[in-house]
Amino acid sequence: MRDPKLHIAGAIALLAAAVGLALYGQPTPAEKWQFLAPKYAAKLTERQVYIDPAELLQLMHDDYVDLLILDVRPEPDWNQFHLVDAERVTLDQLPALRKRLQTLSGTGVVVLVSNDELQATEAWKHLMVLAKPNAYILEGGLNQWLSIYAAPADAAAPRASVDSGPDGTLRHHFKVALGDRHAASLPDTHQVPHRDFTPKVKLMKTVAKARGCG
Repeated sequence: MRDPKLHIAGAIALLAAAVGLALYGQPTPAEKWQFLAPKYAAKLTERQVYIDPAELLQLMHDDYVDLLILDVRPEPDWNQFHLVDAERVTLDQLPALRKRLQTLSGTGVVVLVSNDELQATEAWKHLMVLAKPNAYILEGGLNQWLSIYAAPADAAAPRASVDSGPDGTLRHHFKVALGDRHAASLPDTHQVPHRDFTPKVKLMKTVAKARGCG
């Protein structure tokens, strides 16, 4: 038979939690991140989750990877340029993706992109709070991506010096807003210079890739 004292104690604990929630509301993502920071912050400080543009390009051409690119930039910048198959979301919209993120396949990879790394890093923290998916951040953001993969004729000189530091702005000016119709939205790996990088993306499930003939 259940001890009445335990039943009463449990009821009191639930009541206290309800009162606390009513008084203070739900903790913000920033407050939840502070709780998770001891476990996950090192991934940021040691840059374990910042992937080179060349690694993202490789993922974009890999049919074995279930890639989800989340672009967290303002709409005007998105309209100017974005990567093929990227999805634009705001930080406030991320909670709506919780179930989708929690049910990613073993070959699922999330890559967060912004103009530099500021917004994408904040979004990564939000995702750790929401669902802890297999998520990464584009190193240097789309500013670095464009510096590597955009032809000078397609993207004019940067608006500001790269030495001015990250401030969340798009540093490349486009004559026409092309969105994902820009050549740099999905560069041909055979047409761009080879770029060495240290692979950082790890799939939750090992994939056996078919070998080519000959």
